[in-house]
Amino acid sequence: MPIAFHLDLHPDQLASWVKNCTQAVVTVDDQGVVKTVSPQFLKLLQCPLDQVVEQPLDRYLHLPPEEMERLRHPDAHGGLRWVQGELLPFGSSPKTVTLQRISGKSSDGWLHLLLIYSRDQGAHHLQRHAEQIVNSLPQGIVLLDSTLRVTEINPAACRMFGVNKDDLCGQEMKRLFLRLEGGEGVDELEDRIRRREPFRDIPASWILEGVPQVVTVDYEIAAESGGESFLTINDITRNHLLDLKVRQTDRLAMIGQMAAGTAHEIRNPLTSIRGFLQVIRHTLDERGDLKGQGYAEIMLREIDRINHLLGEFLLMGKPRNVKKRRVELDHSLRELLPIIENEAILHNIEVRYLPGLKDFPPVWADPELLKQVVLNLCKNGIEAMGEGGLLQLRLSGDEERLILEVEDHGPGIPDSEINLIFDPFYTTKENGTGLGLAVSKQIIEDIGGEIQVSSGEAGSIFSVILPCVRD
Repeated sequence: MPIAFHLDLHPDQLASWVKNCTQAVVTVDDQGVVKTVSPQFLKLLQCPLDQVVEQPLDRYLHLPPEEMERLRHPDAHGGLRWVQGELLPFGSSPKTVTLQRISGKSSDGWLHLLLIYSRDQGAHHLQRHAEQIVNSLPQGIVLLDSTLRVTEINPAACRMFGVNKDDLCGQEMKRLFLRLEGGEGVDELEDRIRRREPFRDIPASWILEGVPQVVTVDYEIAAESGGESFLTINDITRNHLLDLKVRQTDRLAMIGQMAAGTAHEIRNPLTSIRGFLQVIRHTLDERGDLKGQGYAEIMLREIDRINHLLGEFLLMGKPRNVKKRRVELDHSLRELLPIIENEAILHNIEVRYLPGLKDFPPVWADPELLKQVVLNLCKNGIEAMGEGGLLQLRLSGDEERLILEVEDHGPGIPDSEINLIFDPFYTTKENGTGLGLAVSKQIIEDIGGEIQVSSGEAGSIFSVILPCVRD
């Protein structure tokens, strides 16, 4: 199997792999300083670890001058190379060895992985270890021939693209992308590869079997290979999700600062305005001015709506003092049912509570904040259905966690919007604030739980997952 690629491993991952490798391996930075070594390399040197690490490589291994230049300037000489050199064991004569160098860039700079073979080791032995490295990499590697047909693919790439190696090898490159849905940047990748245009760190994303994946892709032409080329795919999905969470936190922090600075100042004059409007409404009522009284009612309702919005601003921005304790969730829900039913009756909606177990273990949560979330989810469900319908609350779970599901039979949430509903200020309601679900999600996460949503034409289901108390 021909190999040529950049080794883009995290330094900690690479160090762990080297320390457990049975092959003679050493890693060197772009200054020629030894960073990690395998036990087999120390055995060949007949030298202890503390006398090798952080020492210049040329004390133990002589390489041709041009190769040392490549170590110091890897940008111009990246990829994989085979090199002859001399190992300098302690207390014995030099040994001629063959080295396989793989270069890669980490957060700390360039690193070179040197696999060392004695002259009596055959090409098959070298090939076997090279394949082992490629197959154990977390990065996806795809090799293409001069006609852009797949010649090799490692297990990581098979997982990322949802393909089988035996089915793909020998097929056209486009078969690599057939199972991907909702891709962004995939068309650009295919186009640049067909033009045989090398690139690095091109972002792309897709959905494979319902699971989103975010990657960066490198494409390079292999040196002196008759037109062969290769792809390196780095899975950055976890980093991407963390980045989204940080952005969400930043937005909430911004809202909190806005709320703290303005809400109280706005509420004070609103309270005065509302008081005078009530007096005016009473005067108009005594005079029998129904039209003027109607205008006053409209203004009072709008002031109440502003006050409600300011209240949610303050709740979003206020640091929550979460007081966790044992909560009997079934008991709390039964306490809330009369409140939920009173709201539902106004809209001709039936409410059903379906406990799935006889005995529920207690959950670890803040009872008042939890009640606020349940009421908010039920209110959203009632508003989504409008007039008439069925609102169901289902409680299920096991010894580890309880799941509360709030299901409505409204019009559902479009696929294009379902990932936005927990964003602050996002709403589809005419008079909505877009803060209710954002506050609910933040509360559930603060008490150590999780909130999920699924939706279709028959309605939506919000699931609140809470950890149970462990004795």
